[in-house]
Amino acid sequence: SGDTRRLLTLLSGMARFTVGVVSDRELADLESLVAIPGLVYAGNHGLEMSGAGMEYVHPDAPKFVDSLVEVGGLLEQKLAEVPGILVDNKRLTLTIHFRNTPDSYSAQVEQTVVAVTKPNVDSGQLKITRGKRLLEVRPNIDWGKGNAIERIHENCGDSPLPVFFGDDETDEDGFSVVQQVGGIAVYIGGTRRNTKALHQLESPGEVAQVLELLTQL
Repeated sequence: SGDTRRLLTLLSGMARFTVGVVSDRELADLESLVAIPGLVYAGNHGLEMSGAGMEYVHPDAPKFVDSLVEVGGLLEQKLAEVPGILVDNKRLTLTIHFRNTPDSYSAQVEQTVVAVTKPNVDSGQLKITRGKRLLEVRPNIDWGKGNAIERIHENCGDSPLPVFFGDDETDEDGFSVVQQVGGIAVYIGGTRRNTKALHQLESPGEVAQVLELLTQL
């Protein structure tokens, strides 16, 4: 929202704060969508990062680009008849979105993704992760949002207090990393599910209220 954009812009301009956005989106897409100068952007679960002198691409990630293109093409063919499906090739990862797909197709989508990626998964090249109404095909690299948060935290140099807001299953490793260094991990959602985060807010609107409080510290 416009209000949240204003608050993030304000926080990023304050010397005592470093503001980062950690996402499964491709880095270029993330930067274009948020478009706030001065932030640290971590795309593709932190496989690529930019901002605050942190230009970074995981050295192993580009090796998987051709395999992801091949798998993505096969999935587009196999899932072509499924309504509302979106196969999103983000270069370093691949996401299959089915939030606009009727529930009756969910099992078919899952089975198709598992079958198509099986040779790559069995060889140890790729792995499948799951989020809210999506499946992700990612390089089988021990790397995630938590690693991106660690890099941002280390780059700050003065051991700041990290606060991380997240709402998806792929945010769980970020929650763990933040709490291990004494930070505050906040799960966003109306119904508290099984999460490692020790804190909760019910909506993005409540996140904006917390950001407002931070600007007043």
